[in-house]
Amino acid sequence: MRKWVILIGYIIILTIGLINKDWILSWIQTSERSSLPIMLFLSTLIAAIPIIPFTIFAGLMGAKFGVMAGLLINWFGGVSASVLYFFLARYFFKGFFSNYLNRVKGVVRFQNMVERNAFIAILLGRMIMIIPPPVINIYSGVTNIPFTVFFAGTVIGNLPPMFLIAYSGEQIFSSLRNLSLGVILYAIFILFILLIYKVWFVPKPKME
Repeated sequence: MRKWVILIGYIIILTIGLINKDWILSWIQTSERSSLPIMLFLSTLIAAIPIIPFTIFAGLMGAKFGVMAGLLINWFGGVSASVLYFFLARYFFKGFFSNYLNRVKGVVRFQNMVERNAFIAILLGRMIMIIPPPVINIYSGVTNIPFTVFFAGTVIGNLPPMFLIAYSGEQIFSSLRNLSLGVILYAIFILFILLIYKVWFVPKPKME
């Protein structure tokens, strides 16, 4: 059910974007940066509400403010929303979020990763996005994973995907060649990370 809600959210946002594409393009082309503090707040808000497509917003930040400023906005929002969910799960709604985790298939895979190394599990989970971000945030909050481990893995792990989204947003309006090159390089990076994941976390079959 939740996947359909997210899909509908994307369709609605894309429809609104197509209807108002001229205004959006005009807004992107203006160079004023007085709205940066507002964008930081919106980035946190949108990242914290799963049904709102954060990827579209993050791409617009790259197109509007450039790669580095867009990366900062997207990274700040992603990290802030993750920390918010961590503390909500640990100190305020532990029972509610525990019930949520019991209904999510991906939590078992993440639990197996955490048992080997919590920091690496969070780091790789952020980079390759095999595990849904809410699962990482909530599971880390309801278990005994130290906040420092969670925070470090989140801060570092969010950088590569947020950079790619900001870079893609900037390049999609200027150079499709550079956009394609960036996506290819990131795909190679993800394949390398997946190899590490497979070697490190996937259990090997026991010999008879």
